[in-house]
Amino acid sequence: MTPLLKYKTNYLYLTGLTLLVTGLPVSLFLTSLSQFFLVGSFFLEGNIKERWKRFTSNKVAVVFVGIWLLHLIGILWTTDLAAGMKDLRIKLPLLLLPIIISGTEKLTEKQFRYIMGAFVFAVFAGTISAIAVLTGIIHRDIYDIRDIFIYKISHIRFALFTCVAICTLVFYIGYRKELTPVAKFIALLLAIWFAAFLVIVESLTGLIVLVILTVSVLIYHLLISGNKFKKIISFVLIVAIPLTITVYVTGLIHDFYNKKQEVINVNDKTLQGNPYDFYLDDNNFENGYQVNVYLCIPELKKAWNERSKIHLDSLDHKKQPIKATLVRFLTSKGMRKDSAAVYSLTKNEIQSIEAGVPNVNFQKMSDLRSRVNQVIWEIDNLLKGGDPSGHSVAQRLEFWRAAVGVIKTSPLFGVGTGDLKPEFENQYQRMNTRLDEAHRLNSHNQYLSIAAAFGIPGLLYFLFALLYPLRRARQLPAIFILFLIICLVSMLTEDTLETQPGATFVGLFFILFYNQRREGDTEKSLH
Repeated sequence: MTPLLKYKTNYLYLTGLTLLVTGLPVSLFLTSLSQFFLVGSFFLEGNIKERWKRFTSNKVAVVFVGIWLLHLIGILWTTDLAAGMKDLRIKLPLLLLPIIISGTEKLTEKQFRYIMGAFVFAVFAGTISAIAVLTGIIHRDIYDIRDIFIYKISHIRFALFTCVAICTLVFYIGYRKELTPVAKFIALLLAIWFAAFLVIVESLTGLIVLVILTVSVLIYHLLISGNKFKKIISFVLIVAIPLTITVYVTGLIHDFYNKKQEVINVNDKTLQGNPYDFYLDDNNFENGYQVNVYLCIPELKKAWNERSKIHLDSLDHKKQPIKATLVRFLTSKGMRKDSAAVYSLTKNEIQSIEAGVPNVNFQKMSDLRSRVNQVIWEIDNLLKGGDPSGHSVAQRLEFWRAAVGVIKTSPLFGVGTGDLKPEFENQYQRMNTRLDEAHRLNSHNQYLSIAAAFGIPGLLYFLFALLYPLRRARQLPAIFILFLIICLVSMLTEDTLETQPGATFVGLFFILFYNQRREGDTEKSLH
């Protein structure tokens, strides 16, 4: 190959990677366009045999590609071939990216830093646009904190991108001795901003991942560092961080179950002289007040329908019965459920109820305390036999229960690549789930999804493919280890590989970070 052609193909490859890392957080179009540049660079360089040899000599890449091949094999016993082929197309990045990246010459340190810098910039742009929506600079109807993301990117996926950006800033750029103090200071400020953003958008998944990353690094320092002061600080923080979180959550749980002492008189009537309904055996509470007491539904309906365009027998913007949302909201204020209470609501409170806000304390966007309280309520409601529909955490528990049921039907081979959806639908019927049909989804747990599709052997191979690089852990870059932690943790609550952006995210950074390893080097960047 002539030097000019090699330069052009290298340019195509770097352009493709740049478009890919830039597009992941902000543009599905750029993410798709980048694939053409990457595939083009692979074939235009020529010498396919040599590139294939590079790929096959990279055992980690070969084993990782096996994840896609597992889905290909699963086609053999699927009944819905069209769904199976669609799944293979969605997960194509798990095949193409490892082959292209491992088959191409390793990026130089400068090139790698440039690529990751572009990714950090794209994530930063995504956070700024989200905050612009939240503050009203960019006008958009917001019914949920998730609505602030103007790009068609999952809020959970974006939280994972943000975690990778933090790892890049702190453990790649921040620890480089050759960088100026100013550059390191800017990197630290960006990392703090990204962490604060996860709090603002109430991303429990992102924050849990970030906490686990932090504790993991501290444990590493405790075990490896020769500095006694660093060891002490690491140990104190390892104990303090989980303890602080435990105390905080325990306090919220205590407040949730700290019931107000109401004097209930079943003979009381509304101001209009109408009787109340009392369901004293009901054990649901909002802010300590019992929910299903002092109910006058006829008055609620009349008053609400006068104040809102959404009929009381309809659904709120979160697709939940608005009657239930209204009753919970009034209860959270310590009010009786009658016309006088509805007429006393402010315009903003009416809009909050229409948006699906069930508690007066949940009105404020970007309030992590409210998000945790909502999770506590969801779990409590589910344990009491309530409807989990529309509640993310409670729904996941039902998803997992259904997934376990599907796995039990075919533990050895699974149901095949394309049959997850119909099998889950059947399982929901068998278990008499309270979930309405619109919320009956797949597992939202990648490990359970793999086991359901390909059986326990398939799950074991999947875990083997992810953990295989750890056989030479000392030669791995810190950023790869941290990315692996992000993947392993996030897959507990998300079926990350079931969307193309998710498959691209994992396929790209898994191989890209692994390829930056230094043979025979222990990678000291965490010290």
